[in-house]
Amino acid sequence: MKLSTLHKSGGYAIIIGAFLFAVWAVCWTFLLPNPEQVKDFTITVSSPHWIWINSLALPAMFLTVFGFTALYSRMYEKSGWLGFTGYIFITTAYILQAAMLTWEIFLYPVFVSYKPSAALLRDNIMLNHPMVSIFNYLFMITIFLGVLLFGIALIRFPGFKKIGGILFLAGALIYAVAPSIYLSIISVLAFSAGCFILGMNLMKQE
Repeated sequence: MKLSTLHKSGGYAIIIGAFLFAVWAVCWTFLLPNPEQVKDFTITVSSPHWIWINSLALPAMFLTVFGFTALYSRMYEKSGWLGFTGYIFITTAYILQAAMLTWEIFLYPVFVSYKPSAALLRDNIMLNHPMVSIFNYLFMITIFLGVLLFGIALIRFPGFKKIGGILFLAGALIYAVAPSIYLSIISVLAFSAGCFILGMNLMKQE
């Protein structure tokens, strides 16, 4: 595959992935019961919208990872260890998050449909298990380092518009610490806008 083909297809991939993330964030907020308000997480999982809304995020993950690969292939000669390390961390984090999404799509509905296993989610037995906690901490570390390092590399690379990298970095970091669900939506939209700009940059000839 020629690099130009990779860049163009990667540009389309990250734009489509960003669009799916934006739709997912809006649908999650307005169509699902807010876990913070209902307190019983099984009510949220039992919603008829749960499966299809989370299914939007899964292809978005894979498309965005392909887009990250195309972005790194454009800037690898100038981004050095910063870009390489950031790419490894953010790709690993997205693979881990895709794994979590498979639990949410394929396993959580099974748990809530069977009364004895519903307690795993209702009483946070599963989420508080040491092995799941290790998995979550690993994800948090990789996503933080990946977004930070890869975002800085994107901002510094002269071939991309800085605003794309800034929105990418700021949106992802704000989402991680957002105190309200509505600020989370804004941060996802900012991240998606950054990915859109970067995708457009990728599709342009060098």
